[in-house]
Amino acid sequence: MNAATLSKGDQVTLSDGSLAEVLGVAEDNESVNVRYVDSMDNPEIPVGSVADVPAEEVIALFEGTHSEGAT
Repeated sequence: MNAATLSKGDQVTLSDGSLAEVLGVAEDNESVNVRYVDSMDNPEIPVGSVADVPAEEVIALFEGTHSEGAT
């Protein structure tokens, strides 16, 4: 997914299935700062934690029960 199209507050699905809120995108669009909303019960990723993830790990915008992604 093209990180340049993301906005603060967007919810996205990550490649591991986690749901995250976009907090910001790096100027070079290579990474995305996110807050985990749902980590699919992965104990290594506490809900609410913040991380920088590579842009290629963002696979889709989360739009409720429907996701749109560009791979």
